[in-house]
Amino acid sequence: MKKINKLWDWLVDIGIATNEELKLITGINGYNIDTLHDVLYYRTGYRTREQYEYSELWDEEEENERDDY
Repeated sequence: MKKINKLWDWLVDIGIATNEELKLITGINGYNIDTLHDVLYYRTGYRTREQYEYSELWDEEEENERDDY
């Protein structure tokens, strides 16, 4: 599967955007990885999936540490 298709599915699966929103924005700005990264940045403040996932993992670890006390 192409990288763009994986990113599209991921954005939809975790609720960052809907299929309809992605169809609209890629129809206007082009069906490319940069457009999908722009959607991610606009909605989350992160530039890449890796940044987002790292941040989520970090937040989860901090919550677990607080639960230990």
